[in-house]
Amino acid sequence: MKGGGTPVSGQASPSGQLDKRLIELSALFEISRSLNASWNLHAILENVLRISMGYMLISRGLVLLKDPDGGDFSVEALKGFSKELKGKSLRIDSDIGDTTPLGKIDRGPAWVEFFREFKIELLLPLNSNQGMIGLIGLGGKINGESYEETEIEFLDSIANIAATTVSNGMMVEEIQAVNRRLDRKLQQLNTIFDISREINSTLDPGKIGSLLTFAVMGELLVNRCAVFLYEEKRVRILVVKGVDRDISIGQEFCEVSQPVILEDTDRFQPLLSAGFALLVPMRIQDQTRGCLAVGPKITGESFQEADLEFLTSLGHQAMTSLENARLFQEMLEKQRMEEELHLARNIQKSLLPSCIPSVPGYDISALNIPSREVGGDYYDVIKLSDHEWGIAIGDVVGKGAGAALLMASLQASLRAISGEFDVQKIMERINNLIHKNTDMDKYITFFYGVLDTRPNRFTYSNAGHNYPFLIRPDGKTECLTEGGIVLGMMPDMVYQTGCVSLNAGDRIVLYTDGVTEAKNKDDVEFGEDRLKDLVIRNAALSSDPLIESIVYGVNAFSSDLDQRDDITLVVLKRLSRAPG
Repeated sequence: MKGGGTPVSGQASPSGQLDKRLIELSALFEISRSLNASWNLHAILENVLRISMGYMLISRGLVLLKDPDGGDFSVEALKGFSKELKGKSLRIDSDIGDTTPLGKIDRGPAWVEFFREFKIELLLPLNSNQGMIGLIGLGGKINGESYEETEIEFLDSIANIAATTVSNGMMVEEIQAVNRRLDRKLQQLNTIFDISREINSTLDPGKIGSLLTFAVMGELLVNRCAVFLYEEKRVRILVVKGVDRDISIGQEFCEVSQPVILEDTDRFQPLLSAGFALLVPMRIQDQTRGCLAVGPKITGESFQEADLEFLTSLGHQAMTSLENARLFQEMLEKQRMEEELHLARNIQKSLLPSCIPSVPGYDISALNIPSREVGGDYYDVIKLSDHEWGIAIGDVVGKGAGAALLMASLQASLRAISGEFDVQKIMERINNLIHKNTDMDKYITFFYGVLDTRPNRFTYSNAGHNYPFLIRPDGKTECLTEGGIVLGMMPDMVYQTGCVSLNAGDRIVLYTDGVTEAKNKDDVEFGEDRLKDLVIRNAALSSDPLIESIVYGVNAFSSDLDQRDDITLVVLKRLSRAPG
């Protein structure tokens, strides 16, 4: 039969094949429009599976996408499988160029066996200009028939259309992820700005620590947080939230310069045992001066890079505020000390005689040169009667206002009783008074004597003070040693007295340890011998020039090094004859 004969059985007529192609093209157009209807990657993948499986009546399928950073493929969408399979990662080390039946791929690689295990029969690569970005795996048809060549071509066309849509969806998702990270970053920056404004408005370290911990706990959704500071070579817990047990941590965190995930190291086991998950150093001027310990997130999520950056920035800002608070407290303490020193200097100055009384037949001079710190040096010349004069010199242990106030108490006591009792009784009464009203670590070295100008006799008692020198005109020297222990050490002490007669030209030199303990650059003390020699060499001088020569000699010896202690001198010289 010529012309339009009947087609051979099992073969489609040309017109039938054309109709089928038109249907497929129309389907591909609808598929393309359906896939491009959404920019949501999850919806795109779901549509890819639904359309592919629906047109071919396929029982199961899944879509894997490639991680652009790691290179592994992970299951992102599936139908006909357990949901537990979603997220499964595979390393696919072969490039699949076209839609390929699994039977044509050699056995061996783990990823091939994975698809065989889950009865995947057809692999459709999702190829973009960056290479294979994903893979569609389809199971067998519900009717059990094999895939025809035209069906594979049709599915390949779907995969080609889907590849572009999936690539766009991945790009949109990445853009959205970037936007979310930017929003998160902006939120954290706003938090840092707000917290910085709050912590910079206070100089209370405790409040700064509380603001810091509450900000961290609220921003990252953690239920425990602690702040540790390294101060004065020791670690101090500033604040701790969410932990009801003692936390022990050494100063080894000072060596940390970057955030540390605690489960990745064995260096900070006490923190890990207390339930903390992260340690963030708090640095200033390239030094770790504190640390922020943070518990795990309540949501169970791991800490991201943005979280670590947030904590690092916030920790550094808080450390700056804490350092400012510390410096402010130091400034206040310095001001307080300066005020105390000013008060002590005024007290000390008021204790010393404004002028030395004139004593007939004697030349008496005195000098006090305070060091930069206020000490407890004291001297006095007290008129007891027309022929008796009390002469005192002392040194309170310690510095500052406390020493000055103790010396004021000594002066008041001495002046109150000096005209009523003899030297021994005066020393014993003052000793009991000082012991009763001061702590065990407070005491006074003290020397007190009474000059009687009628017999030219000097009666004295020495309470642990530097031995005054009695120097005769011929250079012979005698130390005034009689007495007892320092004042205030023990109650009811008995003090011995000594007595020396003074002839014309005799002189007594009283001094404090600021003179003899002055040191030179080789750390050698000026000493008593140098003081004696200096006084003997200048025997012809009157009292005032002699004191000046002693001070000059001490300064020359110490090469103008900083004066460590007060220098106090009293020189008494009997004149050759009484003034007419």
